[in-house]
Amino acid sequence: MRAMVPEEIWNALDEFDARAAAYQSGEVSYTVRGKEIPVDTTKTTLSGLELPRVALPDTEDWGERLDWVRKENAPGSFPYTGGVFPFRREDELPVRMFAGEGSAERTNKRYHFLSKDQPFNRLSVAFDSPSLYGHDPVERLDIFGKVCESGVSISTVDEMERLFDGFDLCAPNTSVSKTINGNYWWHLAAFFTVAIRQQVAKFVQENGRDPSDKERTEIRAKTLSTVRGTVQADQLKEAMGQNTLVFNLDTALRMMGDVAEFYVENEVRNHYFVSISGYHIDEAGANPISQAALTLSNGLTYVELFNARGLDADKFLRNFSWFFSNGMDPEYAVIGRVSRRIWAIAMRDLYGVGNRGQKLKYHIQGSGRSLHSQEFTWNDYRTTLQALYALADNANSLHTNSRDEAFGTPTEDTVRDAVAIQLILSKEYGWLQNENPLQGSYIAEWLTDNVEEEVLRIFEEMHARGGVLGSLEVNYQRNRIQDESMVYEQRKHSGELPIVGVNTYVDEGSAVMSADGFDVDVTRSDEAERQMVIERNKAFKEAHAAEAEAGLGKLKQVARDGGNLFEVMMDIVEHCTVGQVTQALFETGGKFRRNM
Repeated sequence: MRAMVPEEIWNALDEFDARAAAYQSGEVSYTVRGKEIPVDTTKTTLSGLELPRVALPDTEDWGERLDWVRKENAPGSFPYTGGVFPFRREDELPVRMFAGEGSAERTNKRYHFLSKDQPFNRLSVAFDSPSLYGHDPVERLDIFGKVCESGVSISTVDEMERLFDGFDLCAPNTSVSKTINGNYWWHLAAFFTVAIRQQVAKFVQENGRDPSDKERTEIRAKTLSTVRGTVQADQLKEAMGQNTLVFNLDTALRMMGDVAEFYVENEVRNHYFVSISGYHIDEAGANPISQAALTLSNGLTYVELFNARGLDADKFLRNFSWFFSNGMDPEYAVIGRVSRRIWAIAMRDLYGVGNRGQKLKYHIQGSGRSLHSQEFTWNDYRTTLQALYALADNANSLHTNSRDEAFGTPTEDTVRDAVAIQLILSKEYGWLQNENPLQGSYIAEWLTDNVEEEVLRIFEEMHARGGVLGSLEVNYQRNRIQDESMVYEQRKHSGELPIVGVNTYVDEGSAVMSADGFDVDVTRSDEAERQMVIERNKAFKEAHAAEAEAGLGKLKQVARDGGNLFEVMMDIVEHCTVGQVTQALFETGGKFRRNM
């Protein structure tokens, strides 16, 4: 009988049997980053039941088992529908809170607050508008009022160093996510430079001398291979959703390729050079199906672009990460399941990459547009339900929104409450002690199959228009986002889409949240703080004037010659501000001009 059945099918059935036996034994181990991690496969409830951490189908039928393995499989196994790792890390919860306010020192204080009593430092940087658009903090009217507002001001490598004071960026328990896109390469180079500075300082402290040139080179190489984190850097998402694209798209995509090449050549293994982002597409108005489709198609486009540069997909795909929005609609419950399955199959069947490149690892954040200023304390309930979606779907990291993010930067108190939502769900909520609760659910499987089918249909529509880049030319993505945003707004205002406290169960005597109505600081930076940041930027430029002039000249020449711009950025970031670098690349690469 075995001879009549393809070997692939027998192997899948044998693997199922072996896994079931191992999970019933009570203890297994798996490997992450070369480290063997032993885990208990059950948890004992207060009632004395041995709850399986991963539950497998209870069927003896080979056909049913095979169908489950092909479409679902256990977490950690192709096609990774249930998750990319066999089990959750109990020593590293998925908490990663987005933070940034004012000066580097003030944001650093917030990071230490968020990291207090946490075994891992999972930091996430929110930059102010001038930083996002590549401007130095200056007294120009259209810039001054935005310096230090709704994010941290970082324009020099010294400011980046202040931001991470007290955190060892190469420690295995530290990782940093940086939400920066249009001119991200400067910020990435500054971050790497600060990490290298820290390791050089450690060498000096331990050895009582400066490192030799050879030792400095070795420190640099080791730092680049060790430092953990992510930079967002998703230029295609900017063109269709976020609108903070700084340079024209050709220049922006070239720089992404330069960074990818730098990572491959320098063995940067533990830091992601792109976080392919659906969050901003969703916030611009897309529904969850379009969010998944447009985000995955952007990822596939990057694979094509980097392949065209001759880069090895197995090497650059290890540095891909993803970022989704999580709202209240039912489709959000399976956005990770659908995306993991589509990506894994595409990477294996279309590009022939290995297991690591097939795994879609994603961060997720509660939907900003689901937060409302009316009855704003109720936003905590929405955030809790969204976090439940994310944790049940095995998101790899999670930001739970603070209730006051509907109108401003959150306070320490509201951030602490938001973190508590994750901790209570992860540590106390019994249903999540099982790590694949959606598998086997009829509605979860129905949603997964139908959302997947719709995503593939949108792929076909873009393919007919020349792929992602061709679709951008005819505004396909923007038109889709705008149409879906209009549907949401019309249904919200008509009451067809009920939102409690906003268009139903409304207390007419309850005011809309505002700075006038409540004792809350909506704006938290003051003129003195902004002026301090501006003066430090001026002093830096004066101190590095000669080196900056030479470095910027080199950058412009390499831009014209077609060399790797990020290699140069790593050399000049010690002396050049973000504004100086942005202006130099405007002169050689051109600005982004929005097509309205």
